[in-house]
Amino acid sequence: MSCYLRHLGPVLDRAGIELKDKKIRKSVDLSIREIVGVKEGHCPEVWKAVKEWLKDPALEQKLITELAGRKP
Repeated sequence: MSCYLRHLGPVLDRAGIELKDKKIRKSVDLSIREIVGVKEGHCPEVWKAVKEWLKDPALEQKLITELAGRKP
């Protein structure tokens, strides 16, 4: 679960999310999977999709906004 979250520190900071415990990590992982459209994929597949979103400033901002709106 959520092997890619360690790479998202700046994004999570901007969304106001702290990964304090396993329950929050799982919730954030599920939200990110839903946002980027890879609900059933394995961690590397999700990370690949997230990296594509991060390449586009508009999509990166959308990811941050969506995560901030779903704060656990």
